[in-house]
Amino acid sequence: LNMPRMDGREFLAELREDPEHRDAIVFVLTTSETPEDRAASYDKNVAGYIVKSAVGEGFLNVINLLDRYWRVVLLPA
Repeated sequence: LNMPRMDGREFLAELREDPEHRDAIVFVLTTSETPEDRAASYDKNVAGYIVKSAVGEGFLNVINLLDRYWRVVLLPA
């Protein structure tokens, strides 16, 4: 959520306003543990909110899990 130039909240707002990308599946990877940031992200229909400190050394495992997820899940046509 804390990115240079455009923060993640702004990015999600613009993404959800774009007809071509409004239904994109998004996972948030962030340093923020605030309930407000989490709620704001889920209000923009993210599929998951992942806090970096909770992942720690297992970051690569999370990325591999998400990669496997994309390979097996069937999305709407």
